[in-house]
Amino acid sequence: MSKSMEQNLEGEDNRGSESNPNQSQEWETMARLWLSAFPGVKAVSGAEVESWIDSNYSSLPSDLKSMPRSDLVDRLLSIQNYMRLPDHSQQVPETNQVDVPHARFQRTDQWLPVYSWLESLDKDEVVKSKDISDWLAENPGIREQLFSRHSRYHLMHYIKKCHVKILKRRERKKGVQPTDNPGSPKVQKNVEVKELAPVPMFNPLNNIPKDSELYVAKQNEALQKYEILLELEKKLSPNFSKREAGSLRLLVVTQGDSVRVLLVESFSSLRILKILLVGCLWVDWGGPLAVAAHSKNGAGVQPLSKAAIHKAAYAFHDNASIKAYVLGAKGEDSEWTTVNIMNEKPSADDWVGVFSPANFNASTCPPQDDQWQETPYICTAPIKYKYANHSNPEYTKTGKSTLRFLLINQRADFAFVLFSGGLSYPKLVSVSNKLQFLNPKAPVYPRLAHGKSWDEMTVTWTSGYNIDEAVPFVEWGMKGETPKRSPAGTLTFKQNSMCGSPARTVGWRDPGFIHTSFLKDLWPNIVYTYRMGHILSDGSYVWSKVFSFKSSPYPGQDSLQRVIIFGDMGKAERDGSNEYSDYQPGSLNTTDQLIKDLDNFDIVFHIGDLPYANGYISQWDQFTAQVQPITSTVPYMIASGNHERDWPNSGSFYDTTDSGGECGVPAETMYHVPAENRAKFWYSTDYGMFHFCIADSEHDWREGTEQYKFIEKCLASVDRQKQPWLIFSAHRVLGYSSNSWYGLEGAFEEPMGRESLQKLWQKYRVDIAFYGHVHNYERTCPVYQNQCVSKEKHHYSGTVNGTIHVVVGGGGSHLSEYSSVIPNWSIYRDYDFGFVKLTAFNHSSLLFEYKKSSDGKVYDSFTISRDYRDVLACVHDSCPATTLAT
Repeated sequence: MSKSMEQNLEGEDNRGSESNPNQSQEWETMARLWLSAFPGVKAVSGAEVESWIDSNYSSLPSDLKSMPRSDLVDRLLSIQNYMRLPDHSQQVPETNQVDVPHARFQRTDQWLPVYSWLESLDKDEVVKSKDISDWLAENPGIREQLFSRHSRYHLMHYIKKCHVKILKRRERKKGVQPTDNPGSPKVQKNVEVKELAPVPMFNPLNNIPKDSELYVAKQNEALQKYEILLELEKKLSPNFSKREAGSLRLLVVTQGDSVRVLLVESFSSLRILKILLVGCLWVDWGGPLAVAAHSKNGAGVQPLSKAAIHKAAYAFHDNASIKAYVLGAKGEDSEWTTVNIMNEKPSADDWVGVFSPANFNASTCPPQDDQWQETPYICTAPIKYKYANHSNPEYTKTGKSTLRFLLINQRADFAFVLFSGGLSYPKLVSVSNKLQFLNPKAPVYPRLAHGKSWDEMTVTWTSGYNIDEAVPFVEWGMKGETPKRSPAGTLTFKQNSMCGSPARTVGWRDPGFIHTSFLKDLWPNIVYTYRMGHILSDGSYVWSKVFSFKSSPYPGQDSLQRVIIFGDMGKAERDGSNEYSDYQPGSLNTTDQLIKDLDNFDIVFHIGDLPYANGYISQWDQFTAQVQPITSTVPYMIASGNHERDWPNSGSFYDTTDSGGECGVPAETMYHVPAENRAKFWYSTDYGMFHFCIADSEHDWREGTEQYKFIEKCLASVDRQKQPWLIFSAHRVLGYSSNSWYGLEGAFEEPMGRESLQKLWQKYRVDIAFYGHVHNYERTCPVYQNQCVSKEKHHYSGTVNGTIHVVVGGGGSHLSEYSSVIPNWSIYRDYDFGFVKLTAFNHSSLLFEYKKSSDGKVYDSFTISRDYRDVLACVHDSCPATTLAT
């Protein structure tokens, strides 16, 4: 260090000692907290420093206010430079061990010769590219290994960066404080602060567009940190006195698209803890607070997003192995698989990922937005994962474990990969043998749905056969009759059809080919058998299993008719993988109850938020496999939810990233609905005495829009003498809900939800309106304009004075909290997983039942009894015009 630099530092220290030391310490803590929000590889600019000084000028100590502005900027920059240095003060190198700096690109033992060479260089300036090239030329073996893993540009950059760290460490050992600015002051490392000064709401990445891959990745990270902080608050409170614990709070502050989460308290015993937590658990990204709160109370975090697979690096060692064995080979669509693990260096965060296809090819990886990030060796997320100690708590001692996975046929082979380093920094240790099903391309997972006519049933399924390989069709007919064949159309979608990450990047997986056949001119109430087939080019056939369904009744037919309705079910893993017990905890219960009761209902409406794939396309196969026993037997009608459709600048009404970049494409392709345009997910359908109007809450429904016109036409077109039971449904709550976040907004509805629609419900006398999105159960009285129009709660009869609104979003995803305020129209609330069953006995009698998924028992119910004249009767705001003419 030069003498002039020492004098400058000395002068700064003396100047600072004249002011209040506590003020200087508080200012320094403020500066450190602000600087800690920047990524470690990004240097803060002078303009950004100037902006921060202006916004916090009033809180600066007097001695700093008197400093020249350029000196103050330099001082802040010097603090950042100090913070970015590696700390080796606690490290004691072993004998003969190379003193390796903790570079971000430190990966494998092949880098050790590079570190040794850099340590041997006797120079004070960073090594030149020519010197690196010359050294690599003299060591062809090392060069070949490194070039096989890294591009030349990144390799040069990494080596230079490593040398910079070595040079800085040497300066520290000489007692010199390294800095990029000669006029910067020394910085105190141990600070005690009486108050936490206001933190500037500055986001160094606030110009990133919402639909960019970087934005989505950072938002997912922020949501995870948000949940961690909430859990941290719960765990910390018991460790303090009652008075102190009562003051321990998380302060969440939002501005624009940034979320700041601070741990705040006012007692001296927590001061140091406060500084550490605020400094370390700083949430730099996320949407508005409502998004984070909705995630916590409903959506959760997609488990596959926790695996930072794009950061995966090789760390093979010979004494680790992983082998898989398939149990049975009878051509089924699913198989249980046993995986044996042996690892000489086990750790608690080792995990096993299931990858399909089994080949890892880095050449298919998309370009990296972050120029500092080393090119990944794996750029496709696993289908599922488990921790290595899942079934053996002694794994960290023995290094041995056995895991069981349930695999489904997904048109490709499988491999099991053992990782160390946890989910955040995975290091690939070992890869298993490859497995595949007897026919990976076989037709699987049929999904029944209504066509546009009551006597038409559609069969949609997935296979690995494109039309240039095989011709798809369905063979079907009445039991005992000669079967007929109906052709099928074939669709698929590509990676460039996705709107953003992760669907367009690590979440992408080829969906195969989606086939749909239209079975027409069905007789009412007849059991038909069917199977999907493909005619190969050599004239041979590939067949699915044989399934059956019962055709729909004629519209208005007087017979027993039973309907199931729920939303937001999600998917789960029967093998316990992917932490889905935490992500969609009620999904399997709902699925299994419906399978158990399959003979006692005729049609299902799943009103949005199906698998919560959130951009991980492999999960659509997993979901279709989970619900196959239902979808192959009864029509499975769906609605569009935010986790299927929403993405910024994609035409959705909500400018959020909830679909993970899918923007509706998988849902619109994988499932058939009788809509005029499947990209506009609104449609009507009939089932006997029921008429259903299904709205798409992810597109504008307000008066004057295309969808509003459809809704009115759908409600007006029904003949209530033949179809007395008129049902409206949408994913979001366009009616009434006392959910907590709706309560905070004050209207107890989706913003702008019922303003345009309630006059249509009243005019056309809608019996019941169903919604999902809010993950609980709630039923209202017959209501119009916030007022109950009947005092009855369980037995309704006579004139249709108002519509009953039902939230039935407890299909399986995380439950949503209620508002502490209970509106007068709220009749029954249940914080549990469940579904609704409607039973029409005839034109005058309807039974409504809410059942819990855990036991299938009825917990809420009501009946409606009335005649046709009661539907026609004049009620408030729905009286038809009359004339005095005779």
